[in-house]
Amino acid sequence: MNTPTLVIQDVFKIYKEGDVETVALRGANLTVERGEFVAIQGRSGSGKSTLMNLIGGLAIVSAGRIIINETDLSRLNEGQRAAFRRQHVGIVFQSDNLIPFLTASENVVLPMTLEGHENAHRRAASLLTEIGLAERLHHRPNQLSGGERQRVAIAVALANEPDLLLADELTGELDSVTSDSIMALLKRLNVERGLTLIVVTHNPTVAARAGRQVRISDGQLSEEMAVAHA
Repeated sequence: MNTPTLVIQDVFKIYKEGDVETVALRGANLTVERGEFVAIQGRSGSGKSTLMNLIGGLAIVSAGRIIINETDLSRLNEGQRAAFRRQHVGIVFQSDNLIPFLTASENVVLPMTLEGHENAHRRAASLLTEIGLAERLHHRPNQLSGGERQRVAIAVALANEPDLLLADELTGELDSVTSDSIMALLKRLNVERGLTLIVVTHNPTVAARAGRQVRISDGQLSEEMAVAHA
């Protein structure tokens, strides 16, 4: 039996500011199998970004466990979580987070260089070509459209061949046509590569691309529809 890519077990996240406590997540549970495309949908303030930060190892749980490939992130220190993230988890944010003075290719090469991969430039060119940017390898972010920058950000997130790709409101700043093309790209990567993919969104049209939809409300997760749209 295959091991799930992600298991979230009874997760709580509590933020403290002085004497004030805010419960962002309260007993969240979710299992994501290998190769699944899951959309987590919820309103602003529902806990979506907190959940993504915890899955990505950018923050730690207050209680409960988040397990990726049988590794419990709560047992890792900050340096270990960063190393684990570079090797196993790709993250794409609403803002593309590209390094402005590097070209598209150089942005993709960087995470591979940090992991000591050989042939990084060739692999970057191949990846950017795969996602439709063969003619933009040597362009800097300010020379690219919003959709092209998000494609580069996706390539950066995929550079080290992660087991799990997280996308946090990645179409939030894009027009509907560009948003559709980005989601079609992610769907293709999910199908062709068997990439395990979690998209967090407030947009039901974006969520409809997924094979499974989960709603987050008041820091808890509940299943939604299970039928994807092409």
